[in-house]
Amino acid sequence: MHVTVIIGADIIRVSTAYFFSHCPSRDQDHTITILDPGPPASGASGKAAGFIARNWTGSATASLEDLSFRLYKELAQQYGGAEKWGYRQCRVLAVVGGKASGHSEDIRWSERHESAKRAEYSGELKWIKPETIKSQTLLGDPDSFAQWSCP
Repeated sequence: MHVTVIIGADIIRVSTAYFFSHCPSRDQDHTITILDPGPPASGASGKAAGFIARNWTGSATASLEDLSFRLYKELAQQYGGAEKWGYRQCRVLAVVGGKASGHSEDIRWSERHESAKRAEYSGELKWIKPETIKSQTLLGDPDSFAQWSCP
C-alpha cells in the first residue's frame, strides 16, 4: 500500500490531488490524503477572488498558464462548475479614478502587468460615480479571464 500526503488545501494542492487520483499508472491501493486545518481555498486561494487568467504573465510560463486556464474550464464543464462553485468566464477592467469629493489623493491602479492586452473600454460602470473615473481599460475578455467563487 502506498500513501501520498499533501499538506495544504489551496487550489494548486487540491488540483494536484485530483489529477494524481486520475493518473492511469496509480495503483488502486494508493491513497491520497490532504491535510489542512481549514476548509479548502480558505487561505490565499480564496482571498485572490478566484481570479484565473490566460496571457497574464511572461513568455517563460505562458504554456503552463494556457494549460491551466483550459483545465479549469474543462473541469467546470465536466463537473457543473458554474452551478457548484460559481465558475464564470468574464471581462477584466482596470479603472483609474481621480479625486472625488472627500478624498485628498488620486485613486490609482498599478500597471505591473505590462503583457496584458489592453483596449479602451467604453461601457458604463454604474457602481462607480462617473466623476471619479479618469480612464477605464479592458485588460481581457472571457477568452482570457475567468473567476470561481465557492457559494
